[in-house]
Amino acid sequence: MNDIRLFMCCHNGYGVIPPLCQPIQCGSELNLPVKGAIPDNTGDNISVKNREYCELTAHYFVWKNICADYYGFCHYRRFFCINESVKKPYLALGELRKCAKLLGDENSWRKLIQENEIVAPRSEDMGISVKEHYCTSKYHYSSDLELFLSILDKKAPFLSHAAGEYLTQNRQYFCNMFIMNREHFFEYCGILFPVLEEFDRCKTLHGDFQSDRTDGYLGEVFTGIYISYCRDNGARIKEFSRLDINCSVKKRILYTLLPPESRIRFGVKKFVKRIQSRG
Repeated sequence: MNDIRLFMCCHNGYGVIPPLCQPIQCGSELNLPVKGAIPDNTGDNISVKNREYCELTAHYFVWKNICADYYGFCHYRRFFCINESVKKPYLALGELRKCAKLLGDENSWRKLIQENEIVAPRSEDMGISVKEHYCTSKYHYSSDLELFLSILDKKAPFLSHAAGEYLTQNRQYFCNMFIMNREHFFEYCGILFPVLEEFDRCKTLHGDFQSDRTDGYLGEVFTGIYISYCRDNGARIKEFSRLDINCSVKKRILYTLLPPESRIRFGVKKFVKRIQSRG
């Protein structure tokens, strides 16, 4: 039987643990220990960079210290929905315990993981290109993306075509969530972290907590680029909806009235953007 290691990234605590998952604390070097979670500050690690790298410090720790056939990551508030009857890119939920059947069981997960090379959250059509979405999002800077892409092009030119295609289309992968076989996970990490290391030597600090999480934001872009590259090269990829839990009533109502990928959502976003540009 293949060795499958799935990790649920957390910081200060967690509730529900999905099938096959182990909690892993991101930024253990900077925080008090979380009971029951694997710390990411032992062995070869970059735990101290968590404020910039976000959940990527857990990805790095697992890459350097854990041997398996398959590796995967979700979050303490964001999970994969194994129920294929759910077609929306993601669901905003309150208590996950009321929807536990959406998580599936260990046997179901083992089967689908071993049938695929990559499992990813369903991509979401944002109504604008990935590049435009990044560059116009709060605390994101186009200069950071351009620097990252120039370094990526230098270190992994075979990804240039996939990067161009991904950034100019509208479907986007969020949250740095995935499950990959060993070959893909090691290739993913072997490209991403050297690129971010060079990016860190050259980047501009923007001076606030949110914008200085740029490494994590760029890792999310890279995840989409890498999945697109693998798809172009014939990898077996399966996408599932994402479950966001512990969402406020306000957020749940918002996503009910303005569903992801709906025309009304695109229209409202464009209207708000137009008003903001005038003000």
